[in-house]
Amino acid sequence: SKGSRIWDIDGNEYIDLVNGFGQTAFGHTPDFVVDAVTRQMQRGFAIGPQSDLAGPVAERFAKMVGHARATFCNTGSEAVMAAMRIARTVTGRDRIVVFSNDYHGQFDEVLVKGRKAGSDPAALPIAPGIPRSGLANMVVLPYDQPESLDWIRDNIASIAGVIVEPVQSRHPNLRPRDFVATLRDITRDGGAALVMDEVVTGFRVGPRGMQGVWGIEPDMATYGKVVGGGMPIGMLAGSAKFMDALDGGMWSFGDDSLPEVMPTFFAGTFVRHPLIVAAVDATLDHLEKHGDTLWVDTAKRTADTVAQMNAALAARGLPALIETYSSWFVPHLTDYDANAALLFPLMREAGIHTQIGYPCIVTTAHTEADLQRVVDAFIAAVDTLQGIGILQPQDGTATTAPSVSAPAPSRGAAPVKAIPLTETQREIWMTSQQGETASCSFNESASLELVGPLDPEALRRALEQVIARHDGLRMVFARTGESFDILAPYELPLALHDVSGAADPRAEAQRLIAEDAAREIDIVTGPPLRAFLIRLDAETHVLVIDAHHIVCDGWSYNVLTTDLAAFYREAVTGTPAGLAPAPSFAAFATSSAQRQPSPETRAFWQAQFADLPEIPELPTDRPRPALKSFRGATCTAHISGDVMRAARKAGAKQGCTLFATLFAGLQIVMGRLSGSDDVVLGVPTGGQALLEDQNLIGHCVNFLPIRARQAAGATVA
Repeated sequence: SKGSRIWDIDGNEYIDLVNGFGQTAFGHTPDFVVDAVTRQMQRGFAIGPQSDLAGPVAERFAKMVGHARATFCNTGSEAVMAAMRIARTVTGRDRIVVFSNDYHGQFDEVLVKGRKAGSDPAALPIAPGIPRSGLANMVVLPYDQPESLDWIRDNIASIAGVIVEPVQSRHPNLRPRDFVATLRDITRDGGAALVMDEVVTGFRVGPRGMQGVWGIEPDMATYGKVVGGGMPIGMLAGSAKFMDALDGGMWSFGDDSLPEVMPTFFAGTFVRHPLIVAAVDATLDHLEKHGDTLWVDTAKRTADTVAQMNAALAARGLPALIETYSSWFVPHLTDYDANAALLFPLMREAGIHTQIGYPCIVTTAHTEADLQRVVDAFIAAVDTLQGIGILQPQDGTATTAPSVSAPAPSRGAAPVKAIPLTETQREIWMTSQQGETASCSFNESASLELVGPLDPEALRRALEQVIARHDGLRMVFARTGESFDILAPYELPLALHDVSGAADPRAEAQRLIAEDAAREIDIVTGPPLRAFLIRLDAETHVLVIDAHHIVCDGWSYNVLTTDLAAFYREAVTGTPAGLAPAPSFAAFATSSAQRQPSPETRAFWQAQFADLPEIPELPTDRPRPALKSFRGATCTAHISGDVMRAARKAGAKQGCTLFATLFAGLQIVMGRLSGSDDVVLGVPTGGQALLEDQNLIGHCVNFLPIRARQAAGATVA
């Protein structure tokens, strides 16, 4: 590899856009790094004695990034790990907060994801082999959401540090300065550390990274990639208050001074390796002399390249699906059409090395001719895919573009036609055809109580933006039930019912909600969603949204309300919504029709139900009707906190979650009530949980029939 080029084992040459996943900003094997490392190799690279360059380079590095002290690590992951340990040492607290879609390295505590919206914040492992017991002190919150700030503020007394990737490498359009500035205030006031993970952005967007761009001073910041010039490196810089925990603080030889801070432990055999320190020294030299080539010129050429690519997409009836910032960009074509993953091998075939799921990095070594070849290869690949039915134009899906805020809905363009229903949609379709009452039983109604001053028109526009953004909210169905179409974005009326003068405003509101739920939603003509507003008093409103279950499930409502909040906040405050691209339900349904269960999956379920249990007869307080009806109701019972804690504790002793514990209890109860030793319970599962991008609106619920045989007199334990 050299410069912007790499060669494979067969001698084929490629323009490289992966570039070591961002570890170089100057092209492969830059001469200034090779020369520095060669000189150091000739001098020797003993490990044990301290490199004579280590102190001066650390001091120089700290000065460039604007922090009091700096230290070396082997990788960016190590730098994050060190920052967490320091934060815990200095604050005496254990809890660390990170944000969804951030990446902070490859050790267990940061390989985490959050729970779905509406659940208590926690951290869940993203891969096998990561014990949940080791994540008890980690919390994952949504990025750039006001409720995340509220949670941190409310729990700051237990938080050692908050780690933020200021610009997420895979969502570079999302740059929430105000959110991070508020984080800075909350952590400073609450005595917690704010750590900026600048492994990607450090020295790539400017000499001080996003700290310099935004003018926000964290307590610590982590670095890597660019500053090593292609060699493995991680660095940590920060204030003396925190960094002194590594070595006890400043002291001098020859006098009575001593380290005054109790240090933690952080070390590694190859930390401050002489060859690596020499590479960092040379890279800092190069940045001081030629930094603007990266920070200004390369960033501009990257923006121009992406503009050409997005313009080519627009000319082909597609939205702008490429995000960019500084000198990297991220194609999001698979969010629009999963089969667009074929773009990447087509690019490689054309001599452009790209890799699905990773950012494309432009370096100072990439020439104008290189970037024009990238654009030409991209356009040719898109044309090839469109020629075989992939990446077809869909009206309104421009709102899935990774722009900072979604554009206003377009009007009157041709809708998408004849998408096959998913299997679960077909089940709902057939049931809803049994009559108006049957169809109304699938009305999914949500009521959001809004307290405070409200701008109804801004709320209506925000709802329209959500509808334009998610094609699942624009589905209408063929009368045969064989397919659905996607409408163009539509105007949504938002009637206001003022019940503030009623004797009991809340009772009147409930009457209106019940009346609405009893009205059928026409899923053939559409639209499949309606909404209205109830005014309880000057400061209290209820937004009622009613969608047919065939287009919207419970998971979808969480996505809908999150996006609605972002668009409304944008409308009334001007704060950009900053939403990443929304996946297309039409694309999801199309790809679902092409998927078949694996032989192992099919064999498992066939074995589970090789014989069928008897239908249980449960004791009821009234006889079943002769004919099945859709009349139903909801009974709500509250479980006390003491009972819940006892159940959780009992389950934990058996290695079970609270869900598994309560589920087992329900199976036992159903078995006792029915007199059956073979009980099958259906568990609704959100299909979105299996997707890489879980922000999909549509009907994705699957019922898993869990079968359990039990001996007479069995107990949960």
